[in-house]
Amino acid sequence: AYDEINEESQEKEEVVERVPIFTTEQHSKLINQGDRIRLPCFVDKLDGFVVLWKRGETIISVENRVISFPDNRAKIEGEKNGNWLIIESAREQDEGTYTCHITAFPPQEISHRVRIRTRPEISSVQDRVVVKEGDTVDLSCYIKAGYPYPEITWTKSNPRDNFGVKSVGSGPDLMLQNVSYDMAGVYRCRADNGYPVYSDDIVNVTVLHKPYIDKGDGFVHAHSKGSIPLSCRISAYPKAKVHWSYVDHKGRGQEISGENWEEKSVYSVSLPASEAKLGDYRCHAVNEFGSQQATIKLSNLAGPIKFQSYQVENSSSVYNLTWSGESSAPVSQFHLIVTRDGSELINTPVIPSHNTESNWTAWYIMTELEPSHQYAAKISASNSHGQGPFFGPWKFGPEKSGNSGVEAVLIPSKYSAVMINVVMFFNLLLSRF
Repeated sequence: AYDEINEESQEKEEVVERVPIFTTEQHSKLINQGDRIRLPCFVDKLDGFVVLWKRGETIISVENRVISFPDNRAKIEGEKNGNWLIIESAREQDEGTYTCHITAFPPQEISHRVRIRTRPEISSVQDRVVVKEGDTVDLSCYIKAGYPYPEITWTKSNPRDNFGVKSVGSGPDLMLQNVSYDMAGVYRCRADNGYPVYSDDIVNVTVLHKPYIDKGDGFVHAHSKGSIPLSCRISAYPKAKVHWSYVDHKGRGQEISGENWEEKSVYSVSLPASEAKLGDYRCHAVNEFGSQQATIKLSNLAGPIKFQSYQVENSSSVYNLTWSGESSAPVSQFHLIVTRDGSELINTPVIPSHNTESNWTAWYIMTELEPSHQYAAKISASNSHGQGPFFGPWKFGPEKSGNSGVEAVLIPSKYSAVMINVVMFFNLLLSRF
């Protein structure tokens, strides 16, 4: 009798020992709508027990057989000591708590929380807004769909900036205060909640404003043949009326005739080279909100001068400063002034290296530049008519250590290392005389 009782006691102990222990941890999953849901249920030892999946009180599966699930999108993938509940093409209604039940005594359960991330959708309240310069305007977008609630950000692009995009705010509302003409453009609100596809919409902002003129260098070199174009870039809304005049020695404007054209806000007039007078020409623009004028000088002196170097180079000590200037008459020399942090560092003549018709090029090698300083150059050129105006400043320097915001670039390939060394040698010789 004692042996029978002992055997029964051992059997009960074995039953207690066989209660499975979950090796799966509880999960809270955020699943993109349309993706696959895959939920695990595994124990250390499953022998003799049955695995059930349920949602609430509804049984989804028993062992590896699906009992009930909408549209037959569920299946079971069995493995040793457990299985996976697979739900294809997740939908919003699939959100909820899924429980894996092991038929032990007492029953063992583990639950997984599933949330369905849905595609965001945003819409702008206004498609187009017209505002006067100096006023305030509110732009708004609202969320039409998307879970979790999407984050809203605003960016702006403008054709005048070559459609460069910059961040301007966040949230459903964007207030533009004391609006200026350069705040016109395309404002884009974007909704993003981590779903693979974001949503966006746009608001076109038009600013009513007087003309603003960008005259560029304000200097045009006079050729002896063909025609001479004078140009000024004008921002104005409504579109400005533009006329050109020659400014005589008393400061009076004399309207000039010539071929006029406009392209992408650049207004130009073409003067016959044989008839063009040297001196100041005035670009005058007017609309219902005001007017502005700018003066452009037509001269036989050399100019304008364009810098061709990269602003940042990959070397921390050597910089190749390259430029070109326009002159019909031969350029005898350039005059280079370089400052470091505003103090003059170099003041020297530079002989042109070569020319192509009226385009004269020169370059200068600088050494021992320090990343912690700001360098700037300005240059003028001399021809048989005299020394022209200085153009610049051109700010440059070596890449700052740790500055990932500026891309380092190589010295142009047409200037080989051998040539750089030769020029450095001659610069050194000149500095000793």
